[in-house]
Amino acid sequence: MRADALERLIWIDIPEGSDTDIGPFTLDPGIPLPIEDDGESEDFDFTVPSWDAVIGGVLVLLARYPAHEHADYYRSFVLALEPDMVSDLAEKAEEYGFEKDWENAEDAISALLGLSPLSPEARFAGARFYDSRWEWERRRGDARIADEYAAAAEAAYGELVSDPRAPRDARCDAGVFFYRRGDFSRALDAAQSYLEVPGGDEEREREARRIVRLCRDEGQTDETYLEAYAALNSGRAAEGVRLAEEFRASRPESRHAWFLLGWGYRLLGDWEAARGALEGARERGCRDYELYSETAVCARALGDYDAAIDALAEILRRDPENVKIISNMAVVMMEKGDESEALRWIRIALVLEPDDPVCTQLMNELGVCQI
Repeated sequence: MRADALERLIWIDIPEGSDTDIGPFTLDPGIPLPIEDDGESEDFDFTVPSWDAVIGGVLVLLARYPAHEHADYYRSFVLALEPDMVSDLAEKAEEYGFEKDWENAEDAISALLGLSPLSPEARFAGARFYDSRWEWERRRGDARIADEYAAAAEAAYGELVSDPRAPRDARCDAGVFFYRRGDFSRALDAAQSYLEVPGGDEEREREARRIVRLCRDEGQTDETYLEAYAALNSGRAAEGVRLAEEFRASRPESRHAWFLLGWGYRLLGDWEAARGALEGARERGCRDYELYSETAVCARALGDYDAAIDALAEILRRDPENVKIISNMAVVMMEKGDESEALRWIRIALVLEPDDPVCTQLMNELGVCQI
């Protein structure tokens, strides 16, 4: 919810003699109503059967102060007039998120959670929003903001998977989120929980089965694998490589073992060993986003710019608006000496993200003042 939202509220008292019955709800004359200030709200007419301004003001208030002393009264007021408001706000948040209109999406989620904080459906909508925003910020390269939304998504999904009232789909989505975060044990538990009840969404069932296969059947919940992953994820590269070697010895055809080794060697700066291990992962069926990202880093460090470009191009084939990868493509083109192609990629990035710092710096290096 935008910081100035409360400043746009004004409070009105119910005039004496007003009809306090509005459908199934009875107004309390002792409780003022918040209204969004549109410049004409002070002249609000209680005789006109339109309560949009009041509903809007209540949603702003609940979004910022869900523990307000009259919060339950205001919630009852909104839901009496608009019984479908919870689902309507969830749909709006999803639509805004699909359009990457994050500010309005977050406003809708804040209003939704303020209106119905105990609703599993509302919390599921919140979890999906935080998840999508985390992924977006991660791909943009803003680690600080990405971490904030990842933490919010983790908390929301954690509550949902332990709530028997939660929508069944929440367990699958939680499993996918935990898997992408490298929390393989929780991912497996959530995916298995989703599959225990038949008749789910076909696409979600397929994704849940994939997570179960990767985590249980391909060893990603193996203790050694988890220790290696944790070591690498915390920057303990030498320990991670040692554990990854141990895991590979037990599963020599595991693509995950080879990928861990590639990741570890890359952290150690052993570019040739890293690229060789990553190639081993690819030969064994790995086609993950992270594989191509790691491959691009290694190829660039080795001066093999064409291989780096090919790896980045594969990521962009899947995710064509990934500004971080687009700006990396521009950097590689600059290092390769192809300034015209670098400028083309800079232009693409700046259309999507006008303030991208990498491309702004490249523009300065090229001496280009305007796009």
